[in-house]
Amino acid sequence: MLASLDRVKRVMQIPPDDSSMDDMLLLLITASSQAIEDYCKRSFQKKLYMERMSGYSSLYLNLRNYPIHHIKEVRADQILGDYEEIGDGRLYRERGWPIGEQNISVTYLGGYVLPSEETKENPRTLPESLELACILYCQTLMRSPGVSAERVGDLSVSYANEGEGLPLAVKSLVNPYRRWL
Repeated sequence: MLASLDRVKRVMQIPPDDSSMDDMLLLLITASSQAIEDYCKRSFQKKLYMERMSGYSSLYLNLRNYPIHHIKEVRADQILGDYEEIGDGRLYRERGWPIGEQNISVTYLGGYVLPSEETKENPRTLPESLELACILYCQTLMRSPGVSAERVGDLSVSYANEGEGLPLAVKSLVNPYRRWL
């Protein structure tokens, strides 16, 4: 999850000892985290990944789940070792990559330590903007579903258009981490 229950409760000013909404909040955090990952087309959790991709006429391969901590193996017809990781999940190979359909597999440790998984020995590394985006989306989901504006004097209600996806504030926070593959 991209936010911890404790942090969500603090931001929403819910007393830490009040557990009456914990189940609902956990559901909202899980749903918000999944929606953000789906929008970004990647996972943020630090773990071992294996990606298969097609080689094409480029010197670069883009891995989804950066930051990359360790590359275990890059394989085409054989194990490749003549590449370098140049940041943001990009691999560079001077000779280019073998061209083919789903012919390259990369196994690597990538992602961030999530707030819900941090320990003293392994502190969180998830950027604050991603956690804030998750919390903002949780707050949006807690409001009246579909209502985008309301007025009390002469009673007026506006409904959000279906299919808009993430709120604009959430999108602006997560766009730097989105893969456009």
